[in-house]
Amino acid sequence: MSPCGSEPNAYEDDFGSTLGTWCGTALAHARAAISSSAAGLGPDPDDRRFQDPVWRSDPCHRYLLRAYLTWSRLALATTGAPYVPDRHRRQAQLLTQLFTEALAPTNFLLANPAALRLAQDTRGRSLVRGMGNFLDDVMRRGGRPTKVPPDTYRLGENLAATPGRVVYRNELMEVLQYEPQTAEVRRVPLLLIPAWVNKFYIFDLAPGRSLVEWAVREGFTVFAISLRDPAPDQSHLGLEEYFLRAPLRALEVAREITGEPKAHLVGVCAGGMLAASAAAWFAAAAETGAASLTLVASALDYASSSETATNATSAEDSASTGNTAKGSEAELGLLTRLLSNRHGLVDGRKVSLLFDLLRARDTIWQPLTSGWLLGERPRPFDIWAWSEDVIDVPRDLFGQTLRLARDNTLAAGRLRIGQRPIDLSAVVQDAFVVAGVRDHIIPWETVYRSARLLGGDVAFHLVPSGHVGSIINPPRPGATYRTGRGALPADPREWSARCSTERESWWAAWSRWLADRSGPRVPGRAPGSVRHPAGTPAPGRYVRTR
Repeated sequence: MSPCGSEPNAYEDDFGSTLGTWCGTALAHARAAISSSAAGLGPDPDDRRFQDPVWRSDPCHRYLLRAYLTWSRLALATTGAPYVPDRHRRQAQLLTQLFTEALAPTNFLLANPAALRLAQDTRGRSLVRGMGNFLDDVMRRGGRPTKVPPDTYRLGENLAATPGRVVYRNELMEVLQYEPQTAEVRRVPLLLIPAWVNKFYIFDLAPGRSLVEWAVREGFTVFAISLRDPAPDQSHLGLEEYFLRAPLRALEVAREITGEPKAHLVGVCAGGMLAASAAAWFAAAAETGAASLTLVASALDYASSSETATNATSAEDSASTGNTAKGSEAELGLLTRLLSNRHGLVDGRKVSLLFDLLRARDTIWQPLTSGWLLGERPRPFDIWAWSEDVIDVPRDLFGQTLRLARDNTLAAGRLRIGQRPIDLSAVVQDAFVVAGVRDHIIPWETVYRSARLLGGDVAFHLVPSGHVGSIINPPRPGATYRTGRGALPADPREWSARCSTERESWWAAWSRWLADRSGPRVPGRAPGSVRHPAGTPAPGRYVRTR
């Protein structure tokens, strides 16, 4: 008899059976995680949080570390259980990772041996400095730990300092042309296309680490797009407006100034999508525009590696997924609202925080422990300074970009811009593609699959860096990349197994590759022309506005 005096019904039987299955699966994953930890596995090799010798020599800290690793691996393992919906599995893994990393013992003073030892050695002065750093971060940064000392970098002086001029300006962007530093330059110019979340000078960081500086010194005429931080009345601008008024218009300016019919298009992250789309846009009308493509950490194909070609179905087939599609639309709408500010723009600072959360161990918790527990201030680092200098994004552009990724519209050949179809297979220009093996935003396998969509000869390069580090690769001892010859096989693992390691920066390989496709040398070109006169010195006006 049931507690209510009646026989158990079918619903209770089904619920009990389902609950039992879930619990059994969770316990199986728990046993696997515990046995993995019990096998003596320590922290990940790249996990710097537990490098202090005390974590191995002191019994209490050794036990605390073992307990934390066991618990965190248990929590992460349960997100792979079958009862977690496939479409929410990645979100569950991210949230669980954030939760476990937030509770790492190194984030707490009494459990951090380095912080306790430093407090004792300095007689508490490190704690006083840490409290000051904490209060300063709360007042100035809303509680986000400082990653770079304030006022360390100044635009035009030690950041974005390559000499050049603004040669064109509209309501969305400025076009910069850099001054030649060689008597002769290659005939075909370069156009650098950034993503629309951060400012353009990821291409032009500190001297010696600037891709612009490198390309100019290698004898290329370089143009770059500097996007404006949009005004509230521009929140309605979408992908087509940005495409037509930014990369296409900038390419027209570069061609008019140099007198060349085409230019090398260089795109980073979302800028790579614009560069590839521009080449396809010209191909759709059999027009000349792109001389070649360089795509760095750029995704064109958003399908997961487990998905098949059936993902390229029509919009009607996608709509037939019912609740899944509706749920995705609701999630995208909620995300857009959460990231938007009172002006109707997607707040660049919130997007920056979102990216930080994807790699919170290095971008949040490490600065927190160094600044608040150890009382240290961070060292100058140009990449951190650039990543903190964000711009907002029009709400329509942001939403369209999310939907383009969700529906894989570009890879499926369903994107149209200016009444022209964007068919990546029609892009027959040669392409130089770079991916980072540790990229936490766009995995290298995604960049690889994206490269295979292009119709020309593709040179794929894999560098041992993350998302931003794969861009900043000046020649230095120890620089390497992996590459192969011939067509790209369907399976990236097959490519990886047969590729070779080259001991140089990909910048050097890229310079040679571009030179072979840039024609003979011509006299160095001063910025501007009669139609587009040289104006404000680089890095221009828009990069300084907020």
